[in-house]
Amino acid sequence: MSHNNAEELTMKPSRIGPFPDLATYLEGKSALITRRWLRAVRSDPAIKPAGRLTTGQLVDHLPSLYEEICTALRTERMTLARLHSDARKHGRDRWMRGYQLDELFRELNELQRCVQRAAREFFAGTPVSRNAQATAHQLLEDLFSATIYTAISQLIEEQDGRIAATIDERDRALAAQQKSEDRLRMAASAAGLGIFEWNVPTRAGVWENRRMYEITGQPESLGPLSCKAFVRELVHPDDAQALITNYMETMQNGGDFHSVFRILRINDRAPRVVEMHGRFRTVADGPIQCFIGTLTDITQRTLAEEALRETDRRKDAFLATLAHELRNPLAPIRNAAQILRQVSPDMPPEAEWARMIVERQCSHLTRLIDDLMDVSRISSGKIRLQREVFDIRDAVQSAVEINLPIAHEHRDRINVSLPDASVLVDGDRTRLTQVVSNLLDNAIKYSDDGANIMIDAAVHGDEIEIVVSDTGIGIPASQLVHMFEPYVQLAPPDGRWRPGLGIGLSVVQNLVDMHGGRVTAASDGVGKGSRFTVRLPTTQARATGTTDATERVRQLTRRLRVLIVDDNRDAAESLGMLLHDHEVQCAADGETALTTAQGFLPDIVVLDIGLPGMSGHELARRLRALPETAHAVLVALSGFGAPEDHARSREAGCERHFVKPVNPETLIDFVRDIAARLTS
Repeated sequence: MSHNNAEELTMKPSRIGPFPDLATYLEGKSALITRRWLRAVRSDPAIKPAGRLTTGQLVDHLPSLYEEICTALRTERMTLARLHSDARKHGRDRWMRGYQLDELFRELNELQRCVQRAAREFFAGTPVSRNAQATAHQLLEDLFSATIYTAISQLIEEQDGRIAATIDERDRALAAQQKSEDRLRMAASAAGLGIFEWNVPTRAGVWENRRMYEITGQPESLGPLSCKAFVRELVHPDDAQALITNYMETMQNGGDFHSVFRILRINDRAPRVVEMHGRFRTVADGPIQCFIGTLTDITQRTLAEEALRETDRRKDAFLATLAHELRNPLAPIRNAAQILRQVSPDMPPEAEWARMIVERQCSHLTRLIDDLMDVSRISSGKIRLQREVFDIRDAVQSAVEINLPIAHEHRDRINVSLPDASVLVDGDRTRLTQVVSNLLDNAIKYSDDGANIMIDAAVHGDEIEIVVSDTGIGIPASQLVHMFEPYVQLAPPDGRWRPGLGIGLSVVQNLVDMHGGRVTAASDGVGKGSRFTVRLPTTQARATGTTDATERVRQLTRRLRVLIVDDNRDAAESLGMLLHDHEVQCAADGETALTTAQGFLPDIVVLDIGLPGMSGHELARRLRALPETAHAVLVALSGFGAPEDHARSREAGCERHFVKPVNPETLIDFVRDIAARLTS
């Protein structure tokens, strides 16, 4: 990199960031980082003893360097030029004291290691996605690269001055060329890059620095590898053809060459992962003469990325299994509460009160599980919106209905003000209902009993603004900036603990972002309530459907045969009682279900996916293959509810996939629809 354009470099804006909490953490740990760095430098045998005595000179520049690092972590876009002044001072100080480039590089490299070690310690105790961690570490890498490049530029400028004083105009062009080559080698060595050149007609190779030998394991005494020998002796056989194809296509089409591939080092056959960049060069519009490239060993980075992906995969698998195990016992509990209401409509007030407690707490546990899974899916990009054009007022009304039972329990009043005319949005009806529902739940949770909770929706230009406000405990100004962070709960000024996982508002922000909207939090202070404002873009397209139950007249027209397959006896029997209007039989495993189905001839088969022995998916496929059940309606019940779980059920032949614990009324309505369909 030339020092003439170093100040024109601008770091690419990050999709994830900024990192204010990391910046604050590093500021607090600056003394510890400095002590670690001094120990590392003083114990490095490659730095001259005389130099170690003056290492303290760099300490004078560390505060301003820390300040630039932390400013960059707090900023969306950061110019590297802002680091140059401090780096220039440091570089000038070291050259005056007789330091060599490799000594300066070692000093700054050790400092970078200490800062990144502190960053890893911060992330170890903070729930941050692997993408955010990788972005933060890349940001630190870029900042220290700027410092190193500026120090190199300082040396080159001093060389320029000395050369200008001693050589004449005739030799200046040759000196400039030599300086340019030296500059390239120094910059590449500092950055860990190997530089090479391949002569295209002869395929001979020229290696410009020692780093090429270090990366490839080729003995220096044997010289550089030709292009053909590089592929034959160094590149992993499974990656060779792809590398050759990429190389030939770039030669034919032009442009920059880039490839990541595996090598087996010459001296020890150790596997490494490398990254190659390069360009083909022509002479005076003639044929291509050479390929100039760089080679970087990225093995450690690749291993770290794979470890992060594996950790993320295990976390997702654990959460999915946890949700499944929690949902399974919730299903019969929810069914039992519904059965009590059906068989004893005139039960004593005390019994009805107890039944409602069971129903409410079951719904609360289900919501906690759903929110926990949503946070995991959103962070890993697995949420897929089911978009449609619909009236946002329907989502607000649905959210109010969901929260009315808990509001009545606390004697809260929910006042709703909606536009008189339809307000159409293009979004996921279920997810936007979840957004408003989470905000209402939050308002109820952080308000005293008997509170006033308001929902005001109004159109402003091409946006719909939905404000959920309350008269609750309020939010201290210091905590407002953290309201939408995952696993963060408000420290209540009244000292009362509120239930929850601290993830509902994080889910709200992510879902609103996915819809192209924005959400903000505001409060006038402790004891003065809070306001959450959601803004979503509206659309002029026509509505694609409606879910108003009054528009669908459904009537039970025939009694169906329903086969329930579940190894959880309580779940199967309670579901059978809910469907008492139909003829129901139960089976506990796949083999029994197949035998029963051939004699029972069910219209509907409700099957658990996690059956012992034969899985629910396999059972569905075998039922589809039987003449007796080829046209039966198959319905999956499972504690797993990720999009891929729904897809697997569809592929196995299931018409619907319900996640446990399914709302009993939802399942009953579905069976009624099937009855009406089969009758017609």
